[in-house]
Amino acid sequence: MPESLVFPKDPGTYDGEPVLDYVKPPQLVDAMIEAGASKGTMPIGKMFVRGMLGGALLAYATGFAFLGIAQGLPTILAGALFPLGFMVINTIQAYLATGYFCYVPLALIHRRINFMQLCRAFFWVYAANLVGSLIVAWMLWAAITMTGAAKDVTGISAVAVKVGELKTLHYEQFGLIGAFTCFIKGMLCNWMVTLGVVLPLATRSTLARMVVTFVPIYLFFGMGWEHAIVNMFIMPSAMLYGAPISMTDWWIGNELPATLGNFTAGFLFTGVAIGWAYYARKSTDDILPPLKQPAPV
Repeated sequence: MPESLVFPKDPGTYDGEPVLDYVKPPQLVDAMIEAGASKGTMPIGKMFVRGMLGGALLAYATGFAFLGIAQGLPTILAGALFPLGFMVINTIQAYLATGYFCYVPLALIHRRINFMQLCRAFFWVYAANLVGSLIVAWMLWAAITMTGAAKDVTGISAVAVKVGELKTLHYEQFGLIGAFTCFIKGMLCNWMVTLGVVLPLATRSTLARMVVTFVPIYLFFGMGWEHAIVNMFIMPSAMLYGAPISMTDWWIGNELPATLGNFTAGFLFTGVAIGWAYYARKSTDDILPPLKQPAPV
């Protein structure tokens, strides 16, 4: 009698390929390429709304972290409040230009989109992030000052002014060295930010996505690096609260070098490095049709 009839398998035992929560790096790279391709071809309206949500949620989280500092939390602990906004962004798949910097160029390299589509994606999501950030900056100012009619009792305004001046006027004292420092801080920032965007693609678990989002985002924010989209909230907020920051101070003294640093690290350290190291080239059988076999003689 066959052994399977004497000792039947437990019907609750899974017999087959194991279902893993972890996505291997080659599959992760494929997901990055597909994500970049989808961003390059998405209708502008949807891209813009998702970009506004990304900028707004990041601004909201920054304000929350500033509240923590104002209430006496050390900066390194208040920085743990900021990734909460990033978790929401990743969960609803809102868009940030800083995340685009790693996987949209990867889609261009693999010829899934063209150069004009890349420029279109960068422009519209960057503009949308700015609009969302400005809306939340104004709403927060209106909420805590009664639209300028009362003093801020939360302490957020004092933190915003101090941070805004450090990110602009402080750099300008050092000229080109200050701008270069901002650029380097932008690189250190977006290396971690793009990991916070890419690592969630390596898991199918919502809880795990939260964890792998939190870790790199906390690393960058806790150290105070330069994130172009975060700064779209900080500098306008500081200006609303009376900081002596001009538009030139904001855009030339910070936003431009920070954006360039964000792009350089996102593209090189995450997009190119991970994309090249783990990309599994498809066999020619997957690309070309099979050759016809000669008929038997």
